[in-house]
Amino acid sequence: MPRYAYRCNSCSAEFLTMHGINDTLQICKECTSAGSLVRLVTTPSYEIKKKSTNKVGKLTEDFIEESREDLKRQRTDLDKQR
Repeated sequence: MPRYAYRCNSCSAEFLTMHGINDTLQICKECTSAGSLVRLVTTPSYEIKKKSTNKVGKLTEDFIEESREDLKRQRTDLDKQR
């Protein structure tokens, strides 16, 4: 759901709210006056995701390999204790 910025002409409060694209807010959240809100023009906010250099599943494969090595060390330690 998109976020919109509003300013109240009665109390000069500015705030963000979320609602549908075809809806408009009519009552100020601060002073509760009706019909005094103006929707502000804002820049869209979005995040550009960087492509990962890792192959899919690489993290899982690394974890499994580390776990195997850890299990081998634990088995060796148990054999030494016997």
